[in-house]
Amino acid sequence: MVTDTAFLRNPHYHQSTDTIATLDLTFLTQVCQGLINGISVL
Repeated sequence: MVTDTAFLRNPHYHQSTDTIATLDLTFLTQVCQGLINGISVL
């Protein structure tokens, strides 16, 4: 778990409206790229 604040960024988190359409895929891509970059330097 990188963060436990998803409910602050996405009001649909763990709700019936929590679908792929409600995700910010650009933000998700940036988070994943940041993790890859951070892990790569270890």
